[in-house]
Amino acid sequence: SELDTTTAISTATNTVVECITNSVSSSTSGGTIENINSIQISSSSNFGGLIDYSNLKYAFMLPIATLVATCCQLAGIGGAALFSPVFLLVFPLLGPEYTLPSAASAIASALLTECFGFASGLSGFARRELVDWKISLQYMVTSIPSCLLGAVLAKYLASDPTILRIAYASLMLGLAAYLTLSPKPESILEEECDVPDELLTEDGENNSVAVNAVISKTSRDGQTFNYLAPRKGSKRGVGATATGGILTGLLGVGIGEVILPQLVRGCCMPLPVAAGTSVAVVVVTALTAAVVQFWNLAQDVGPDCSILNVVPWELVQFTVPGVLIGGQIAPAVASKGYFSDDAIELFAASLFGIVGIAFALKVVLG
Repeated sequence: SELDTTTAISTATNTVVECITNSVSSSTSGGTIENINSIQISSSSNFGGLIDYSNLKYAFMLPIATLVATCCQLAGIGGAALFSPVFLLVFPLLGPEYTLPSAASAIASALLTECFGFASGLSGFARRELVDWKISLQYMVTSIPSCLLGAVLAKYLASDPTILRIAYASLMLGLAAYLTLSPKPESILEEECDVPDELLTEDGENNSVAVNAVISKTSRDGQTFNYLAPRKGSKRGVGATATGGILTGLLGVGIGEVILPQLVRGCCMPLPVAAGTSVAVVVVTALTAAVVQFWNLAQDVGPDCSILNVVPWELVQFTVPGVLIGGQIAPAVASKGYFSDDAIELFAASLFGIVGIAFALKVVLG
């Protein structure tokens, strides 16, 4: 119900603010923290009482985060794909006081924000029993190590602005092409579902134990979904998952875009279960990448620096509640059918195209 959703959002927002309060308070209780490598923690931060103006400077990100999370989840794209460009391109235009300490901090903050947004959506899928946890773990075995590699390499990518801009221009334009040209999941299920021929003999009997087993899953509302288990040892599947994991570690987006087509095309998995299972992989992979990137930032400051000290709390205190709200709005909008899938994907593709062109212009013009 609307009341339950509103209550859940309010509770989640209060919890996030309370966690931020505790983290900042604990990190500043020992006195002032020295400015190192342009990373600043304000000793005057106090979210439990009156908040000073400096902590409200990112308040405009609350509605923006809500809008970004809603659009990205409707289009099936990771939110970091748009948050990173906002942090890297828009914030410097607003003034030096809005610019994050480094490009690496911007990418890590986008990943952290994305984790909360998708976790909000994952809770809904899990409640409806639309997540195949066993299959999601099979993909995580590949996605987590590969995203760790990407997160380590991100440190070096972020240190060169030109290479970073080229990478983001390519990624944004690639996502625009992906949304415009890739086959829709529904059409894959209807026309191209990759059921192995060797599953069936001429008389229609299952004749092999070496191929995919048929899985049956029943959701909470009583719907039954039948699909195939992923093929074990598929080099193409492992390669695609590893590539998506590396891109997620590097730039904050990629894993969801390679997992969903594999589930739909390779497993003939119905969309509700495929979406829930894909989101589970995205949440864990993105969270892993975010933790590693913040850990790298903390190590750059010093061996005794905590990860909590390099998180831009004054920013995420607004982006996290925003994506939690967006994670609840997106399913409601989708279920009401206010916008067609084609219209949503055209809007997202246009937005990614514009961002890609903006990064390309930054490469050319400097």
